[in-house]
Parts: sequence; structure tokens; C-alpha cells
Amino acid sequence: NHINSRIRRFMGTDAEIEFTVERGVLSVLQTRSAETEHMFEPRTFHKPGPACGRGIGVMGGAFRGLAAFNEQQARQLVSRLDPDSSEVDGILLVLENPVPDEIPLILSVDGLLAARGGSTAHAAVAVNGIDDKPFSAVLGVSHLRVLQNSAEIIGPEGDALCRIEPGDVVSIHGQTGEVFTGSRDIYD
Repeated sequence: NHINSRIRRFMGTDAEIEFTVERGVLSVLQTRSAETEHMFEPRTFHKPGPACGRGIGVMGGAFRGLAAFNEQQARQLVSRLDPDSSEVDGILLVLENPVPDEIPLILSVDGLLAARGGSTAHAAVAVNGIDDKPFSAVLGVSHLRVLQNSAEIIGPEGDALCRIEPGDVVSIHGQTGEVFTGSRDIYD
């Protein structure tokens, strides 16, 4: 983390870092500027109110999605999407800690919300490679607890502030990292 922070300060942007650890010694093999330029103009929320959670905005802008916790739910929710809806933009995959095996599933939906991960995680690198559709992602939401088929936003006292079930609308902002329950208005 210390090396990553120094490289980020030096480069002024997120970095892709290739490294190895041998006998307890960290060696940085190469680093380059992370690809974060996209042809889609990020949208923003209009008076969204206070966020119920915050993480690291990885990509995109304002997004309102139907929450899915696995591939089967994502497929089922696609059939519920109304292309003319002004309340929902697509499917939002909610995960505890995205792993490389889940990259195909992540790329098949329209947004990602995860309790763990950061701007250089496998999931972040994968979504930053999406250039054929708008996509929003927020990772590293420390107050998000993902269960098997639901999630909770945990308050400072450890109590659940809100619960997210499959099909619930969740709004995220891929630049600010904010998370809101329900749909929020978007500037046109």
C-alpha cells in the first residue's frame, strides 16, 4: 500500500503495478498509468440527499440498478428491465469481494458494487477495459456487508441502517463512490 501510494502521488493518477515478493522482499517490476479514459460522459445525480455508504468510485457516473447477487438473479432481473424506465438504468451486481473467476459475470451486467477491492483490483482493471457501453462501479464500501442473497449497510454502532434484497433499486456514483438506496434523479 505504501509503494502504491507513492507511485500514485508521483504519477498523479491510478497505476497498474506489476510486482513480485520473494523471500519477503517486494520488487516492483513495472508500473504504468491505469487506463481510465472512456468515451461516455459520466452522469450525475440531482440533489441525491445523504449517501448511506461510500467507497472508491472506480468508473462511470450516476447509475441506478436492480440489485443482483449472483448470475441467476442477474439473468432473471434482465427480463424485468423496462427500457423506457426513468428510475432504473440496468443490473447492479453486488459482491463481497470480486474475484477473477467472476469477471465474465461482472462484464455481463451494467454496474458493480462491492464491499472490498480498490482502484487497482482485478475487477477495477476489468471494468476500466469496458469501452462499448456505459458502466459504473464502486468498490471498497467498508460499511457494506454482503450476505448470500442480500446485503446490509452497517452504521457506526454496528447496526444495519438498511437492507438490500434482490431486485431492490440501488443508486451508485462511479466517480464520488457514493451509495444510495432507491432511485435518484439524474441530470439530463
